[in-house]
Amino acid sequence: MFKTAILAAAVTLGSMPAISEEMNEQKRFSVGIASFATVTRTETYFGTEDDDFSGFALFGTGAVNDNIAFRLTYASQSYEEDSNLDLTAVEGSLLAGTGLATQGFKAYGSLGFFDETLQYDGFSDEYGFNGLMLGGGIGYNWNPISLEFWINFRDASDYEDFAGGNMNVAAASGGLGLSARF
Repeated sequence: MFKTAILAAAVTLGSMPAISEEMNEQKRFSVGIASFATVTRTETYFGTEDDDFSGFALFGTGAVNDNIAFRLTYASQSYEEDSNLDLTAVEGSLLAGTGLATQGFKAYGSLGFFDETLQYDGFSDEYGFNGLMLGGGIGYNWNPISLEFWINFRDASDYEDFAGGNMNVAAASGGLGLSARF
């Protein structure tokens, strides 16, 4: 009986590093879907006007290590007050933080670019907006999946040109995403 207990303890202790390594295994890639939104807030002479777009996004992330990653996002959204007004966006970001490739909590800051197109169904005219963005996110990585929330504050100069006059515009985008890790 005593020999069996010692043998069981030895096997358990001997397998601990393998279990620990498996939990800290780096999964460098993830592909997922997100609920995505873009909001612009324009200060006019008559008050503040918000324009809200929402839809879904596909995103992929590649981690160089646990602290640096790259992300590409494609989003298709509709205006909340008129579903015929569509906004298509592409975002690319460099993420810097902690927990980007291993299991557990993750947090990051991001620097990137966006390029989007505004179009009304049935019309050929399109309006383009692009620029830099700065943001951040938090989430949690399980072994096969990841859940995260992120927000990006965008350069609003193209939106201000579109609004005309001396309007002040603020713009942001964000998502709540679920992805498969591999």
